[in-house]
Amino acid sequence: MWRWRSNSLTFRLTGTLIVALALLLALTAIVQVGLQERYAQASARTSGLAVSETLYGALHTAMLNNDREGLLAAARTIGERSPNVRLRVFNKDGRIDFSSDASEIGKRLDPRSEACFKCHQADRPIEKLPPGDRVRSFEVGGVPALGVIRPIENEAACASAACHAHPADKRLLGVLDVTLLLTQLEHDRRETAGLMVGATLGVLLLVVLVVLVVVHRSVHRPIRGLTTTLAALGTGDYSARYENGKISEFAYLGGSVNKMAQELQRANAELVEWAQTLERRVDEKTAELRQAQEQMVRVERMASLGKLAAVVAHEINNPLASVVTYSKVLLRRYNARANESDEGRESLEILEAIASESARCGEIVSNMLLFARRTGSRMEPTNVNQIIERSLFLIKHKMDLAQVKSDLDLSSHLANIMCDPAQIEQALLALCINAVEAMPHGGTLTIRTAPTESGGVEVAVEDTGMGMDDEVRSHVFEPFFTTKGEGEGKGLGLGLAVVYGIVQRHNGSIDVASAPGQGTRFTVILSPAPASAGGESAS
Repeated sequence: MWRWRSNSLTFRLTGTLIVALALLLALTAIVQVGLQERYAQASARTSGLAVSETLYGALHTAMLNNDREGLLAAARTIGERSPNVRLRVFNKDGRIDFSSDASEIGKRLDPRSEACFKCHQADRPIEKLPPGDRVRSFEVGGVPALGVIRPIENEAACASAACHAHPADKRLLGVLDVTLLLTQLEHDRRETAGLMVGATLGVLLLVVLVVLVVVHRSVHRPIRGLTTTLAALGTGDYSARYENGKISEFAYLGGSVNKMAQELQRANAELVEWAQTLERRVDEKTAELRQAQEQMVRVERMASLGKLAAVVAHEINNPLASVVTYSKVLLRRYNARANESDEGRESLEILEAIASESARCGEIVSNMLLFARRTGSRMEPTNVNQIIERSLFLIKHKMDLAQVKSDLDLSSHLANIMCDPAQIEQALLALCINAVEAMPHGGTLTIRTAPTESGGVEVAVEDTGMGMDDEVRSHVFEPFFTTKGEGEGKGLGLGLAVVYGIVQRHNGSIDVASAPGQGTRFTVILSPAPASAGGESAS
C-alpha cells in the first residue's frame, strides 16, 4: 500500500512532475489548437478566393452578353443548390443588381457595411486592394461567415461589346460579392479542438500513470526499503539489511546503511559479550567476597573459640591430671589387695571408669590445646606423599573392617615443604578417618596430590559416602559440631576443627565440596613457607 505524505520526497517529486507535464501539455494543446484555427482560416480564405474566381468565371460569359435573365437564373440556382453560399453583384454605386436572395435586388449597400468599408476606409479603389484584403470574416445570424469581394473590371472585350459598350476609361464596372457560411467548418473546428483536448487529457493521464509507476519503483520503493531498514535498526534489530540495489544511488545508500548495520551488530555483540563477561566476573567476585567473608567469620569464630578453649584447657588440665593420677594409685592398691568381694569389684569398676573418663577428658583437653595453638611446632622439610602413605598404613585395619578401598594418585613432582610432620600427619589422618566413617557400607577413599603454582602442595581427600547438604557443610569446621551419634564415643566435633587449626597454622587453606548422595572432597593447600616456620613454644 502506497503511503504518500504531502511533505515526502515521493509526493513532491510526483506532484511537481505531474503539474509540469500538465502545464506543458496544456500549452502544447493551446498552441496546436491556435495553429489549427490559423491554418483553417488560411485554408478558408484560399478556398473563398478560389470559389470567388470560380463563380466569376461561371458568370463571366453571361455578364459579357449582358444576359440579365441568365445571371438572375444562375444566382438563384447557386442559392438553391448551395445554401451556404450567397452571391451578390452590385455596381460601383453599391446598388445590388443580382443576388441569390431575390429580396436584396435593387437595394443599395451602406458604405459602412462589411462588404464596402474596407474600400472606403482605406480610401483605395477595390482594384488596388491585394487579394488578402478582399477577404473578410464576420457573422451572419450568429454563424461565422467568410466574404470575398471580387472587382468586375472593364475588360477590352467588355468595352468593345455590342451589347453594352462602356467607355474604355471606365475601369470598374461592379463588384462580385461571395459570402461563404462556415457552418460545417465551425463544426469541424470544434470537433477537432475537442479531440485534441481529449487526446491531450489522455496523454496526460498516461504520462501521470507512467510517472507514478516510475517514481514508485525508482524512488518510493527504495526509500521505503531504506526507512524500513532504519526503523528496524532503531528498534534493535541489527540483522536488518537493505536489499533493493537496482538503482546505483540507492544501492550506494543501501550499502552504507548495511555497513552501518553490520558495525552496529558487531558493536552490540561486543557490548552483550562484555555485559555477560562483566556479569560473570561480578558473580565470581561476589562469590569470592562471600567466601572470603565466610572465611573471615570462620577465622574470627575459631579465634574466639580458641581463646576460650585455651582458658578452659589451662584451668582444668592440672585438676584432671591429679584425678587421673590418684585414680591410678587407687587402682593399683585395689589390685594389690585382690579383694574378690562384690563391693570390691564394684569399687574397682568405679575406679576404672574414673580413670578412663579422666583420661578421655585429658585427651579432650589436649585437643583443645592443639586447637588453641598452644602446643609447640617443629618445622622441617617434609615429603607430603610419605605422610599420606604412613597415615593410610595406620588406618588400614579400619579400612578393611569398613570394606573401603584406597585409590592413590600421588604426584612424583612434589617439592618438600616446611611443616610440622606430626601435625600434618594428624590432620591428614583425621580427614581419612572421617572419610572412612562416612562410608559405613564400603566405598573408595581417593587421595590425590599435585604441586601448586606457588611451589606448595595440594592434597585432595575424597570419599564416596553419603555426602552433606549446604547447611551441614557450612558448619563442619566449627568446634563441637558433629553429625555422629553420641553412642559412638566420637561425637565431640573437634576433629575437623583441629584440622582447620593445623592448616591455618601452616598458612594454608582447606575447602570442602559435597552434595547429598555424591560424597565429600576435602582440598588442603599447604604453602611452601608457613607463617609459623619459626616454631611456637608450648605453654
